[in-house]
Amino acid sequence: MNGSDHLSRYYLTTALQAMEQAHFQNRDTAVTPYLSRAISALHELMNQAAAPQGVHGADVADPYEINEFNSAV
Repeated sequence: MNGSDHLSRYYLTTALQAMEQAHFQNRDTAVTPYLSRAISALHELMNQAAAPQGVHGADVADPYEINEFNSAV
């Protein structure tokens, strides 16, 4: 995990904690569904960030792999 991944995770975690706290302290029923949707979206984003890339069918390309269709090979 590189530095930008750590930074992204930090911001996701901070946003999720803030949204959960706002949801817990909120008394306005008109706002609650929006907070719930935002929390769900942040949870999904965190799950996708934590999952290995190959699980979603998008394998990570090896930068040192030689493409067999390259005309220079």
